[in-house]
Amino acid sequence: MSASRIRLGSALLGCVTWLCLAAAPVRAYEDQLSLGVGAGYAYLAHSGGPHHGVAFDLEASLGLSATWSVRGTLGYSLHPGERTQSRLNLGAELVYVIDVVELVPSLGLGVDALGGRSHTRPHDAHVDFGVHPVLGLDWLVRRELMLGLSVRPVFVLTDWERQPLYLSVTLALSWLWDL
Repeated sequence: MSASRIRLGSALLGCVTWLCLAAAPVRAYEDQLSLGVGAGYAYLAHSGGPHHGVAFDLEASLGLSATWSVRGTLGYSLHPGERTQSRLNLGAELVYVIDVVELVPSLGLGVDALGGRSHTRPHDAHVDFGVHPVLGLDWLVRRELMLGLSVRPVFVLTDWERQPLYLSVTLALSWLWDL
């Protein structure tokens, strides 16, 4: 073997070693924070008043591991009609993330506090509590930007007779940061 080939091989081996040592560690969702804003459709199953509405939400999540995240949501929905209704929803979720690189399905469970009021009878405000599953599909547009679709059927436990279900389907744009 000639000396030039040995030098070339040593240089290539040195470059590969340097690239491997200098590369940032790859992490899926652990130690990652996301903040998002979304809009979509809301359905309120109750006796009397409008059912269909528009939903808006803010959400924040923290990756606990490569597969688990905890998420908080704050949502508002407006159900226009003869007896216009609005809902404020505060929720917390534990979400299992199935990381498939660019498209990321997820599922989880959450708890909710739902505040509601009628616009025609403002004194008729109330707070209820519920539980929900969440199904989601996120598209990682870039490493720091995600577009996600979430479906949350909330089962209202404290007012099951009058309004057993509150459903929201939202499309959210989220920004991601490594911690």
